[in-house]
Amino acid sequence: MSLSICLITKNEEKNIGRALRSVKKIAGEIIVADTGSIDKTVEIATGLGAQVHSFPWIDDFSAARNFAISHAHSDWVFWLDADEELLPESQNEVLQCLQRRDALAHLVLRLDLQREDESDYGTEMWQLRLFRRCDDLKFQGRCHPDFRPSIDAVAKARGQHVYQSNIRLRHYGYLEEFKKSKLDRAAKLLKLELDDRPGQIYYEIEYGRTLLLLGDETGHAVLREATTRMLEKQHEGTAPLPLAGALIEYLLVTPREKSQCLLDTTQLHELAERWFPNAAPLLWLRAQNEFQAQNFEAASRLLERLVRLGRKGTYDKSTSFDPRIIGDDAVLNLAVCYIRLGKLLEAEPLLRRLLSSPTLGAQAKQNLDAVRELRRQFKQKS
Repeated sequence: MSLSICLITKNEEKNIGRALRSVKKIAGEIIVADTGSIDKTVEIATGLGAQVHSFPWIDDFSAARNFAISHAHSDWVFWLDADEELLPESQNEVLQCLQRRDALAHLVLRLDLQREDESDYGTEMWQLRLFRRCDDLKFQGRCHPDFRPSIDAVAKARGQHVYQSNIRLRHYGYLEEFKKSKLDRAAKLLKLELDDRPGQIYYEIEYGRTLLLLGDETGHAVLREATTRMLEKQHEGTAPLPLAGALIEYLLVTPREKSQCLLDTTQLHELAERWFPNAAPLLWLRAQNEFQAQNFEAASRLLERLVRLGRKGTYDKSTSFDPRIIGDDAVLNLAVCYIRLGKLLEAEPLLRRLLSSPTLGAQAKQNLDAVRELRRQFKQKS
């Protein structure tokens, strides 16, 4: 089976070499749709053997993706963003996935880096990147493109399946995710997408959140509309879409006079537990809510789950998040809960684990000293 690697580029001279070198050994061909680079992107890509085709930018990522794929000739397509790289140990896994006759596509795990100097510090997220080249699969969506009809519907119609794989990517783009220029572009494309196809809850959530990140309070009105659509499904056993978790996050941290949500905090907690039991950001917010209400037992149970999810890597991988909430921050907050509950023997080893932390070590030492003093006082009284 042959493989086409497809990318979109614009002024990616910083990243393109790393991306192409990571897939060069397994690629039957590399197709680059360049949308107007004025740096050395095209020169670098051509030098690494890529076929570069010019595509005038029309404010539509799906159009650019479909254009790139239209130039592919292989049986399979691997979609790669210019700010990503395929990990070396995944090259053989890609080739093995191509051999599955019953597969239409494969999900891959993308590690979203959070620190430039730590190549493994981040969280993993499932992404649909490896799929058969066929006329049934066309991208739609000016921003955050997806297949329409859905990949699952196409797979069912063809008698094939979508599988999770052990393929892993490393993504560097989140290091600049919240630059104003990127947010401005995203807001523009999301607005255009909703103008083209109104009523899409996914794009309403993304648009509202992006507006708020830009300081535009009209994002609340957009998210109120999305909330209305989501709550129409609130009694169902599964969420209407993975991004509903992000909307519940918004509702948990936003005053009700702004969100105008009909559900109270307890109801939102119940909905989060039913739809997203392993979603780390929601567990973190719920633990904060319980702690602020001085429900330390409930908060500790949620934090215990977070620490366990982080240790085992079994957290919900439908969205990306700050890895601190399943790491040292969760451990510290759990220790504080234990102290409030008088569980000093449980708190002490957690705090000792954090003494070498460059960010939390001082807090850990302060709390550990307090624990030891409390234990000394209790021992004297006894």
